[in-house]
Amino acid sequence: MNAYGLAPLLLLFPAVGVLFNGLFGRRFVEADAKVGERWSGWFASLMAISSFVVAVLLFFTLQTNEFHPVVVPIMDWISIPAADFYVPWAIRVDTLSVTMMLVVTGVGSLIHIYAIGYMHGDPNFSRFFTYFSLFIFFMLILVSGSTYLVLFVGWEGVGLCSFLLISFWFDRKNAAGKAMNADAGRKAFIVNRVGDFGMVLAMFLMAWTFRSLEFDTVFETAVEMFKTNHIVQFGLFSAPISVVITAITALFLLGATGKSAQIPLYVWLPDAMAGPTPVSALIHAATMVTSGIYLIVRSNVLFEIARESGPVIFGVISTPDLVALIGASTGLLAGLIAFTQFDIKKVLAYSTVSQLGFMIAAAGMGAYVAAMFHLVAHAFFKALLFLGSGSVIHGMEHGHHHLLHDHSHAEDHEAVFDPQDMRTMGGLRHRMPVTFWTYLIGALALSGIPPLAGFWSKDEILAHANEHAQVVYVVLALAAVCTAFYMGRQLHLTFFGAPRHAAAEHAQESSRLMTVPLIALAALAAVGGLLNLPFLTTRMAEANHHHPAGVFVGLESWLEHSIAAFELTEAGTIHLPHTPIVLSPVVAGISTLLALVALGGAFYIYRNKPETAADPDPLQRIKPLWWFRILPLETFYMKFVVPPFKWLADWLAFAVDWNFWHDFVHNNIIRDMFVSFATFLADVFDKFGVDGTVNGIGSLTKGLAGAIRRTQTGFARTYALGVFLGAVALLVYFLWVLY
Repeated sequence: MNAYGLAPLLLLFPAVGVLFNGLFGRRFVEADAKVGERWSGWFASLMAISSFVVAVLLFFTLQTNEFHPVVVPIMDWISIPAADFYVPWAIRVDTLSVTMMLVVTGVGSLIHIYAIGYMHGDPNFSRFFTYFSLFIFFMLILVSGSTYLVLFVGWEGVGLCSFLLISFWFDRKNAAGKAMNADAGRKAFIVNRVGDFGMVLAMFLMAWTFRSLEFDTVFETAVEMFKTNHIVQFGLFSAPISVVITAITALFLLGATGKSAQIPLYVWLPDAMAGPTPVSALIHAATMVTSGIYLIVRSNVLFEIARESGPVIFGVISTPDLVALIGASTGLLAGLIAFTQFDIKKVLAYSTVSQLGFMIAAAGMGAYVAAMFHLVAHAFFKALLFLGSGSVIHGMEHGHHHLLHDHSHAEDHEAVFDPQDMRTMGGLRHRMPVTFWTYLIGALALSGIPPLAGFWSKDEILAHANEHAQVVYVVLALAAVCTAFYMGRQLHLTFFGAPRHAAAEHAQESSRLMTVPLIALAALAAVGGLLNLPFLTTRMAEANHHHPAGVFVGLESWLEHSIAAFELTEAGTIHLPHTPIVLSPVVAGISTLLALVALGGAFYIYRNKPETAADPDPLQRIKPLWWFRILPLETFYMKFVVPPFKWLADWLAFAVDWNFWHDFVHNNIIRDMFVSFATFLADVFDKFGVDGTVNGIGSLTKGLAGAIRRTQTGFARTYALGVFLGAVALLVYFLWVLY
């Protein structure tokens, strides 16, 4: 079986979806909303499903062709023969890219179907699916490109689509009259540009150092340079290859902190929840935010060379160790912040930031397969949770609409009602049973309760950290406890107890278009852990030299064909940290016990409370825990950070920016020098130089013409005299030259 030739269809199908909805979708919807929505939504969904089918065919093709990566050319893109620089546009089909293709198109297809029901009745229905298909298109470019430059095209494309989808309801305003959706979209776009700047600089460095941006060429050249301790020349400067690769990987980390919402660039993701819930599920849970993890895993050779080079950054730390510490710190910080959120989607947003921290930490520790395992499992249960939260919001909105026509509940249908506020919910497990049971599976999977997917993927990361980085292990273990607690809190506030608002009493289960994808994702969240469970076999024993004989680990044995660090470790070039392939009873037991205690503690603290939407959060009564409310440390911030920061901000604004930069640099140097130079050019150079030269030539030409004109008398004797004088002049000249 050979489906490599079908690879371009991965991009073609969503592109057709973009063109259909962009050109014709709105006309269908305006002509007949019911029929038009079906055409618009289902056509986009079928295009996503078609790409998923192609990804499945590529999956089987790799299996039947011994997992050899293949680059499928599409066209020549950039060619500079003089600089020996060539960048093709091609699709790389290997086990890593196909894994991402399956996640993007598989989960994306389910979210597309869900969105048909969720976006029903929206006046911009077709525009939404145009953006949705465009996102799938760019995300597939990102994960399928064979070069860093093609990857960057997809990287920028998903950033654009993120802006379009977060601010989709750009005309909606909150009670204060602010366009929160538009502001959130701009915030995401601007913050991501910071990370993108790091990506651009990294590509500049790679192009200069390796004379290529193709993955294979970059990695092979980097290994050869590392073996020979190559010195890279930058004009008058030079640097060892270890320093250059450390700089490249550090810039990649900057890019990953932007896309994957890590410290300090995580601030955009919680605000991004302003977009429609399917957007949160697709872009900000399952696909786009994992771009940073994919980038680091794809660049595993560079990161392992940086690890092998030692603590190059200020002589203190290596890039991979910095990646691991930033990921672990983000995981804990975001988990603590989620404690006190009341918006059902904001809790999940901070949870996403926290789980991305787990993946980043795993990649930084060299546990690339564990990072990808958690990426896939997280895509299942976090997409489920976001879609489940959308179903809850849908049900609450339906209940509130019911109140608008029921005057017996006049006190409960106030003008300002937030269907996402968990304080107004409660008891929804009886009103929305399908949503509840699927949400429960997703919450338990996220909390790391066995045998669900999140337990296996998170435990693998914790086991690796326990063996190689104790500090990271402790931080991640605390983050895991936070995860279980805030999910228990969310479950209780949303689904248990008595309804705290009349809207919750009248909530209704969502349509099958929304619940069927929930059931499918719940099944994946339940059995997804099987992807990387070790089992005994004889068929793969010889192909897995770094495993004990006869042990086959599903996802690891699949991804090892794309992670060159495994081969380089076997060759002795680098020393990739070993990840345990069997369950660690101690680590698994401790994490499971802590998760159960945290879940039980959350249900105990919130038992039958709050009773009404106006009641305070019971967590406020537990002083040691309620300090989380001030994260990120508001009291300290207001007392010790704000005053000096305000002084510094004023000094920067008035002294540096206005007095120095604006008045002195801008006015005195830039403006005055420019005006003086322009005045010199206009009054001196142009007037006497340019005009003087032109006018002088004109005057000279006019004078010569006047003198010559006098010789033109019209008499033959005058012309004969001229000929005679000319002959005499020639005779004198030749006599002078000869003698």
